[in-house]
Amino acid sequence: MSVINQMLKDLDKRQSEQAGVSNVAVPVQARMSGSKVLLIIVLVIIIFNVIGILGWKLYSENQQLRMQVDNAAVANQAQKIAVAAVTDESANKTSAVTLAVTEKPTTETATTNEILDEKAASVQAETSKIASKMVFDNKNVSVDSAEKRTGSQNPVDESAQVVVTGLNVAEPKSSLTISRTQLSPQALATNKIAEAEQAIERNDIVKAESLFEEVLLVMPEHQMARKQLAALWYGKKSYQNAVNLLSQGIALAPQAEEMRIMSARIYFEQGQPRQAYDILKPLNHSVNTELQALLANTAAELNEHDNAALAYGKLIALEPNVGRWWLGSAVSLDSLGKFVPARDAYKQAIALSNLSMSAMQFARQRLIELGE
Repeated sequence: MSVINQMLKDLDKRQSEQAGVSNVAVPVQARMSGSKVLLIIVLVIIIFNVIGILGWKLYSENQQLRMQVDNAAVANQAQKIAVAAVTDESANKTSAVTLAVTEKPTTETATTNEILDEKAASVQAETSKIASKMVFDNKNVSVDSAEKRTGSQNPVDESAQVVVTGLNVAEPKSSLTISRTQLSPQALATNKIAEAEQAIERNDIVKAESLFEEVLLVMPEHQMARKQLAALWYGKKSYQNAVNLLSQGIALAPQAEEMRIMSARIYFEQGQPRQAYDILKPLNHSVNTELQALLANTAAELNEHDNAALAYGKLIALEPNVGRWWLGSAVSLDSLGKFVPARDAYKQAIALSNLSMSAMQFARQRLIELGE
């Protein structure tokens, strides 16, 4: 029995200990449940505050947008009213002017025109004043509404743009016209020739050639540019190119003496007297001493002494005091067997005393052979 009692006591003791432990744990759980509730309450309060702040912000923005829309509507309405007022006033004044004009006699046309001009000027001035006032009023409304806003300024800019656009429509527009004046072929050729001459002074032959070619593209009949270009090509020993260029010019201007002389000189210096003579022969009636001298030389080179004598005769008529013309004529007449006129020509050449020493000796020797 003692053992059983002992066991019961032990059981009672254990139960009492377990009860004590359970009594200690309950308050802890109670305390823990109270903390959780407090935390939940705090979180709910915070959430409500956040929701309230967001709601207030949305409400404020909505009010601002509504205010902007109202201001824009007021500005547009004010503009429409002002435009209508300007239109009505202009129409009334125009009617008044028209009525005043119709009441005037037809014999006073000049006075009527003056009245119309004065009335129209006054209407335009008053219209400008009203439009300006409308612009300032609208700008003031836009500025006041802009000062009250805390958001973007774009609505203010848009309303101002509307007002300015309306003002620009009412004002006359000015335009700047830029026209390009095209030079005539003659003026263009003159400018390019001046540039080409400057290029020659700088010894820029390539540039000068290019400029003369441009002139001939515009004006193929321009003789000066053709002769200058031919001279440049001759200086570069481009003889065939120079002759071809001059031949084209002669085809365009058959009576151009200088181009014929230049072409004949190139042929003669290249040992082609026949081509030189053929170039000059169409102008054998010319009074140009250079042309006649070259014609006489080429004819003598070809042993056509009758043509040479004719050319020298013209040279003597043009310049009778030049000894070499007399000597050339004497040689041609001597070659033709006309010894008496040849002897007289030799004497005249010697008498002028303007021959070279070798030519003087030849003339004297020939006179001796002719029996003088």
